[in-house]
Amino acid sequence: MVPRVVTYYGQPLKSICPFCGSTFASFPSGFTRFIQSRYSDVLSFLVLQKLVTITICLVVLWFVADWGNLPDNISLFAAFGTVFFLALILAELVFQGVERMAAKFLHQSNYYWAILVLVSMFIAHEFPALAGYVALFFFMIIARGFVAVFILAWKKPVKSTFQ
Repeated sequence: MVPRVVTYYGQPLKSICPFCGSTFASFPSGFTRFIQSRYSDVLSFLVLQKLVTITICLVVLWFVADWGNLPDNISLFAAFGTVFFLALILAELVFQGVERMAAKFLHQSNYYWAILVLVSMFIAHEFPALAGYVALFFFMIIARGFVAVFILAWKKPVKSTFQ
């Protein structure tokens, strides 16, 4: 007996054991496959390099706009962009630090992230004035993930699953 595979529009969703009927394998969705195709387990500084390059360009644009050669709206855009991308660089450094520490000790990084969440929850509970900063920190980690996927999307060609 072979396992049955439940499909949806030709794409496998899960396998069902022919003996007990339990689901023993789940196949990733289209969004998960897209994220997995863009993100590899090999750590690199490519995203950090691109973020630093974007930040340097925004700083130069900010200085040129402040010298009076460009409109004030561009100066404001460059200032906010510089602050946002500096925060993304810090989030990328935290992310790289956690992932590299886990790789160095041959551990899964989800344990380190769980510890970071627990420490953050403790800080937010004991010091309520810092709760907003804790939320902002995790927002920047999530925003870093979206920006990293967008940066890495240009690196790899899209591989269709229908070929």
